[in-house]
Amino acid sequence: MSTQTTRTPRRAKRGDLAAPSEDRVVDNVLGQQVMGDFHPSDLFGTAGSMAAGALRQPAGVLRASLGFAGELALLAAGEAHLEPQPGDRRFSDPSWTDNAVFAGLLQSYLALSNSLARFANTSSTDVRQSERNRFLLNQISDAIAPSNFIWSNPAALRKARDTRGLNLLRGGRNLLDDIRRRRPIPSQVDGSAFRVGGNLACTPGSVVVRTEMFELIQYTATTPKVHKTPILIVPSIVNKFYVFDLAPGRSIIEYFVAHGFTVFMMAWRNPRKCHDRWGMADYQDAIDAAIDAACAIRDVDTVNMWAVCGAGPVAVSLAGYHAAINQRKINSLLLVVSPLDTQAMSDAPAIGAFIDRDSPAAPEAVQKALRKRRVSAREFTLLFAMLRANELIWNYWVNNYLMGNSPTAFDVLYWNDDGTGMTAQFNYDFSEFVHQNPFVTTGAMRVRGTPIADLSDLGFDSYVLGAKTDHLCIWQGVYRSAQLLGPRSQFVLGNSGHIQTIVCPPTNAKASFNTNDELPPTAEEWLAGSQRSSGTWWPHCVKWTDTRSGPLVKAPATQGDSAHPALGDAPGKYVHERI
Repeated sequence: MSTQTTRTPRRAKRGDLAAPSEDRVVDNVLGQQVMGDFHPSDLFGTAGSMAAGALRQPAGVLRASLGFAGELALLAAGEAHLEPQPGDRRFSDPSWTDNAVFAGLLQSYLALSNSLARFANTSSTDVRQSERNRFLLNQISDAIAPSNFIWSNPAALRKARDTRGLNLLRGGRNLLDDIRRRRPIPSQVDGSAFRVGGNLACTPGSVVVRTEMFELIQYTATTPKVHKTPILIVPSIVNKFYVFDLAPGRSIIEYFVAHGFTVFMMAWRNPRKCHDRWGMADYQDAIDAAIDAACAIRDVDTVNMWAVCGAGPVAVSLAGYHAAINQRKINSLLLVVSPLDTQAMSDAPAIGAFIDRDSPAAPEAVQKALRKRRVSAREFTLLFAMLRANELIWNYWVNNYLMGNSPTAFDVLYWNDDGTGMTAQFNYDFSEFVHQNPFVTTGAMRVRGTPIADLSDLGFDSYVLGAKTDHLCIWQGVYRSAQLLGPRSQFVLGNSGHIQTIVCPPTNAKASFNTNDELPPTAEEWLAGSQRSSGTWWPHCVKWTDTRSGPLVKAPATQGDSAHPALGDAPGKYVHERI
């Protein structure tokens, strides 16, 4: 929301904005789960509190108003000039600088945005309330940008003239279609181009276990021999699993199967309201059941487990329980973009201020409310979009509705749109985990009543994958996971974002990754001493897993066994559930 200000004849300092960069902070969340603390309806309460505070202390509003008026006066006199933030594509059209009317609109908008930001930073003596106010005013500032309206968007006006209004007709159809489908934000992808089980999630396999919570898929071997120890993938609990089986040539499952591994995948069910009782313990039990089934089918004692994003703490805590009772079920761990130390996420997201668990006013009421707060897939879609509203809401608003363009057909965006919800109990349990941060204290985490020992004593090797440009699970926080897992852990850093690092096939010419056999005290020291390799991390991980997967044995001719018969073809039934 901040801008750059220039005054003639000298350049002025950047706007007086105490809040750190929005791109760096509000996306800095521990997976989807942290957002269970915040619902869009909470913004109404924030607006009321902010209004009440303004009535009690009108001086802040007066200062912001005078600052806005003063800035407008300087702009009108030609003594100041405001610039959008670098990289802000909303105002890239030449008319925003070449046309006096549009240039004036832009200058006025930037001045107003600066004033709203300054007001947010001084709107309350309560730091958490100021954070809530800032988040709300950011949303307002983004929404009222002149680029979002047909009468003040020069590119949309030109297109309306050139197409004789057909762009607005098409845009109206796009809007009505989104309303019909009850979308909380404009469509980001042309969904008609994809079909799960058709051109997405199409690696052959069979469902060999189906419970109320999950399906277990065993993928068909494509090599004469396979490694004896299988891989079990535990995907994020609030995402569909097929980001690991996106499309032929872009599927990491397909890649590992082709390199002689037996791969099992847990496909979580999209929970309905009747499943709100499912909590962290239930998901731990489900993972344990999947491990037992995979071991029984392949006649082995252990699996090589992959745990992804928010499923990481759930799976690692289960591994800690196994270690605490001297039970060995996990041979190695691949931890994918998953922070275990929540304090390592150094910049708390703005939405983290919306629930104050330590409030002395009514802690019991807060706890009771949290236990009832399930998060639907639609709410997740809106919440994520609000974290980067210009990119994920208003960009598509302009493209789809004002310009009348159809959204692109891109498989990752289709997967991103195919979300799942979170049960009320898991929302509560995981939020408590984030709040308490138990992994940093030996014995603080308990599973089935048993305290978990030091994570460095789990008894197996681990491969921890971070993503360098990840705004969701910042790589420095994921590096801390490798440190917690101890000297038997190897940290690997992909060079792109949260999902792009996972979906990184050998055909990606821009891919690279960094490795370092040491785990120095800081992430920055690790990076400085690391070695960069061109290409995807997939072959590196194959080699790492190969040495931890036992001898080669004859590949299974069918999936499952007598106790776990094939129940249907992959990708199963649960992946198709949308709520």
